[in-house]
Amino acid sequence: MAETPTQSSDLPTGNERVTAAGRRVIVLVFTVLFLDGYDTTSLGFVVPSLAREWGLAPAAFTPALVATNVGVVIGYLLCGAMAARFGRRNVIVAGTTLFAAGSALTVLADGIPQMTVIRLVTALGLGVVLPTSISLAADHAPRTRRGMVTVGVTLALSVGAMAGGLLGGRLITGFGWTSVFWLGALLPLAMLPALHWGLPRTDRVPSAKVPGRRATRATVVTLLSRGVAASTVLLWAFAFLAFTTAFALQAWLPTLLTTGYGLAPAQAPLGSAVLGFGGVAGGILLAALAARFGVPRCLVVSVLLGALFLIGAGLVSSVTPGLFLTLAAAGAGITAGVIGQAALAVTLYEPAARTPGIAWAAAFGRLGSIAGPAAVGALVAAGLTGQRVLLLTVVPLALAGAVAVILTARIRRTPT
Repeated sequence: MAETPTQSSDLPTGNERVTAAGRRVIVLVFTVLFLDGYDTTSLGFVVPSLAREWGLAPAAFTPALVATNVGVVIGYLLCGAMAARFGRRNVIVAGTTLFAAGSALTVLADGIPQMTVIRLVTALGLGVVLPTSISLAADHAPRTRRGMVTVGVTLALSVGAMAGGLLGGRLITGFGWTSVFWLGALLPLAMLPALHWGLPRTDRVPSAKVPGRRATRATVVTLLSRGVAASTVLLWAFAFLAFTTAFALQAWLPTLLTTGYGLAPAQAPLGSAVLGFGGVAGGILLAALAARFGVPRCLVVSVLLGALFLIGAGLVSSVTPGLFLTLAAAGAGITAGVIGQAALAVTLYEPAARTPGIAWAAAFGRLGSIAGPAAVGALVAAGLTGQRVLLLTVVPLALAGAVAVILTARIRRTPT
């Protein structure tokens, strides 16, 4: 019989130090989520150059950008059952293989319909990897450091996006747009042996208890059971709103900088790099401050500050150092919100419900990541300036801050 995470001898048992096996798992998870973040954002910073090469308006790529997020949502919803049946290591390896293959196939696309289908399939792999990896890392961290570890490994998504933004322009200029996706395929393929041999083989998701019922595999019913239902709904709402703004910018910021601020297409990936750099800084601050002030309070402050700096970026009329600094500060607040919802899920749910808890919160977030890019695509097609679009993306972020205030008050009244 396979071991459960609570039975594994590799896991912390009251010790506040991370074991050697735990460190290995955390490093591997961080690396695979780094590649996940790179691949998720790759199409966004390729769009300005690809639109020029194909002779299309940037808004024509909206279906492909939205399909990426649709596939990720499907992957999120599937990963809980898959992890329970096949084990988290196998799910992570399979998902990594799928998104690597999809990235390679992207270079074969010669039109929007083909690219849309390929990105949908690629995103299925991206989707099953994220919640599964986060829950595995959390289970290999001591209880007092679990929030910090969760924030740290989730931060890899922003680091990957930042790396893509920094490398994207050089790759496109030197080797063409296909090089972005070749790199996104080769790196995860090279990592597969390390994932196969380095992640625990005997991992299985344990059973969960729902009041009044026998122990069973955790499902959405567990997340909506008495005692956590209201917090679950608030978490889902927060994730939806925060992701709406985050992924609208992730998909369209390079294009907004070319249409609204006059940046050249080859330089457009700098927008993703700046946003990602700010996100990394915000994630590090969140990890450092959450242990002292708690994740909920930190989320309230970070999201509201992100909204204020995003307003500032929307009021700038040209490309200046101040614009990039403002975008970096906005990225810090926005990314802290995106990362923080996963940390909240880890603290709200028992270990058995952790993978589906993270997955469902991220799935509602990804519904926002579908709505955000789709809405901004419509705004770009309607001819709104980049500045005007940036100001409109503040609305869901400000609402996320309001939800965070309510959730924080509830958590303080009902400790979990």
